[in-house]
Amino acid sequence: MHGELKQVADLALFAKIVQTGGITRCAADLGLERTTISRRLGSLEQTLGVKLLDRTPKHITVTDAGQRCLEQCEILLESAANAQSLATIGAIVVNNAPIRVGAPPDLIDRYLEPRLGSFESENPGVRIERRPVTVWSDEALDSVDIGIALAPVTVASGWTNTIAYVRQSVFASIDYASQHEPVRTPFDLEAHDCIVESEDRGIHSWRFGRDDRITTASITAKYTVSGLLEAREATLAGLGIARLPQYMCEPYLRSGRLVDLTPELESAGREVIVISPRQRQRKTGTAALRMYLESAFRKQPA
Repeated sequence: MHGELKQVADLALFAKIVQTGGITRCAADLGLERTTISRRLGSLEQTLGVKLLDRTPKHITVTDAGQRCLEQCEILLESAANAQSLATIGAIVVNNAPIRVGAPPDLIDRYLEPRLGSFESENPGVRIERRPVTVWSDEALDSVDIGIALAPVTVASGWTNTIAYVRQSVFASIDYASQHEPVRTPFDLEAHDCIVESEDRGIHSWRFGRDDRITTASITAKYTVSGLLEAREATLAGLGIARLPQYMCEPYLRSGRLVDLTPELESAGREVIVISPRQRQRKTGTAALRMYLESAFRKQPA
């Protein structure tokens, strides 16, 4: 336990070094010797087995590994600050402004609403505003405090963390399915016209199975769309097949407009991710809500 606590303290120190812009200024702010800061940073890098900073006498540069570590440090420090607040007042204080949660409407309805409602019931001083977001960008992230999305999503001004996986499968319109060969194995997909999202345009394979029994099938990315909704619409139009979350396609399966081409194959789950702004001062309760959602999804996977 002592070693774990020391590592947490050293991670916080690393974040402070980056925040202040260097070891010398960090030492001055904390009232510590520069050599002490440097020694603890070196010990942390040795423990982690990666170099976190490229250092010269006048400049520091965060390495790629350091950037990934820094993102987790920000979560750690925010959670610690929130926990300190909770311990002091015994409950989350009332927010004048609501915590704004952005997510695709169907994801809110299917998975988030019960969890958000439970959080509000347990914390009467907190109000949550649900905001529909279908395409993530820096502007969209700027309008919310927490974003929930299905991967892949890249937002330069935010960091992401996976909290769950949703089941997905490969779907086609009834007309397309009637005119093409059935899919009995993942490798049969190579003969089909596949619809992929723009974030996935450089990926030409789909994964099936889990753990040590993963099968990777090559695909032909004939159409590229901006997101899941467009992928579903293109599939309904008969342009090709798409790998989609099952919950998005259930109404169309019941009506007979879509068919599941791979009911016997387990497609790799699609990540549910949290997106948080990097720089903004966060409202009281935001970190607690994010941790609550992570815990809720662990207890009851999507």
